Amino acid sequence: MILSSQTNSVYFSAHLANDYRQLYEAVKSVLQDYQIHVDVLCKTADYWCRDYMPIQVTDNTFVKYKYKPDYLNKRGKREFITNVDEPLSFLNLNDNKFINLSDITIDGGNVVKTPYHVLMTEKIFIENPQYQNKLKLIYRLEKAFQTEIIILPWCNRSQDKCGHTDGMVRFVKDKELLMADYTNFAPRNGKRIRKILEENGYIVHELPLPYTINDSWAYINFLQTSKVILVPGLNLKTDSIALEYLQSLFHSQKIIQIPAPYLISKYGGAFNCMSWNIKE
Repeated sequence: MILSSQTNSVYFSAHLANDYRQLYEAVKSVLQDYQIHVDVLCKTADYWCRDYMPIQVTDNTFVKYKYKPDYLNKRGKREFITNVDEPLSFLNLNDNKFINLSDITIDGGNVVKTPYHVLMTEKIFIENPQYQNKLKLIYRLEKAFQTEIIILPWCNRSQDKCGHTDGMVRFVKDKELLMADYTNFAPRNGKRIRKILEENGYIVHELPLPYTINDSWAYINFLQTSKVILVPGLNLKTDSIALEYLQSLFHSQKIIQIPAPYLISKYGGAFNCMSWNIKE
């Protein structure tokens, strides 16, 4: 399994680079300072390339899937569904590198990788009702990702339309994970998530924010590469708390915080959402 901590190239939607030029240039500058290759993806329909670009499994293998999320598959939103073949046509990726799951709807933001598992929420079942037998769907996913799948609850569905794991929990090292500050905003759900992860052998650290804030999930939605981690800032006092805690967990990696409060509050996406990082 190729982890974020092994990646050396990061791609962003050309729309993001054009519409949020200052943020893009700030992110690009830091990544290039650490010898990370940066480029843009052409022919995308929105900013959130994490969700539609193929998921790297090995050096030469990517999982390609159906991208048709329910929150975009409606009137007035379908124009924002990217046909992934269009940005891929500009990249040097041969068809033989893809494991094709064209009949399975997935969002890349609902795929958090560890060396031992892929973490997904139960939304994977809801968006694929053709698989009445859930075990058959899990089998297809595990065969493609070449690892076991852990299913986490999709909580607060009325507020969390995406049901992504990359704002819930992230891999740290070995069998350690970082979880969002559920104690502040959804303690019961946090206990459910923690219980499942601990039953699978993980040590779960919770982001220790002193009080509830909007968009605290964004601190978990950082962009990690082999050389540097970029953490979103919200222009709040909690920015420094989140940064210091992440530095204590990822002490072997450089961590840089870049403010992006407007993008995060307006669209509900942060740095992992807006990037596609791979090992080249």
